[in-house]
Amino acid sequence: MFLADKWNVLWSSAPLADLLQVSKCFQFHVSVAQPGAEVTLRCSNMSTYRSQVFWFKLDDGPLGCISSMLNAESAPSWYDPFQPEKFTMRSDSANVSLCIKPLDVNDSGLYFCGHYFDAFPAVFTATYLKVEVDSSEEPDGPDSLLNWILGGIIIFLVIVIFGLNVKIRILYSGTHSFYLQNLDSHTMNYAALSFAPKAKSNRRPEAERDSETNVLYAATR
Repeated sequence: MFLADKWNVLWSSAPLADLLQVSKCFQFHVSVAQPGAEVTLRCSNMSTYRSQVFWFKLDDGPLGCISSMLNAESAPSWYDPFQPEKFTMRSDSANVSLCIKPLDVNDSGLYFCGHYFDAFPAVFTATYLKVEVDSSEEPDGPDSLLNWILGGIIIFLVIVIFGLNVKIRILYSGTHSFYLQNLDSHTMNYAALSFAPKAKSNRRPEAERDSETNVLYAATR
């Protein structure tokens, strides 16, 4: 526990690049896995003497010591909040491994394997573990909520546009029908006026009527 505490103090008080520069040997790996799967992180034990080997995890927060072993025969020591139900550590004179199962998104992070000697850390291997989120099981978040909002707005606009289109068609159909009715009425009235029989006029010129009157008057005399 004392060595783990010294690691935490040292790593929290110095930049990552500086700590890697003082490491004896450094290797970097990337591992990608799916939630629910099992992954084993490995590193070569490059210590030339017997020393306690540690596994650390660095993510969005303080450095956390996962476990440590003094030798292959000793049982690993675990540090909160990491528990042996999820992690399995093995070590021998040549290799150190850390098995994690089952994986979830919270297991993503940077894992270090190394030991502490003469006030300096010696990092053997660093592995970045990325646990990909299954889109079918991804929890709702701000992005998902935004997608739902945008989808609702799009559906609403489609309904409004469709309703306006139907309303315009109805108004156009009514106006066009009214125009056709008025046009037919005017056409029928014009036809009635055009084809009405011309009435015979019984009116004759006044001079002609006077002439006839004079003729009749002369005859009676």
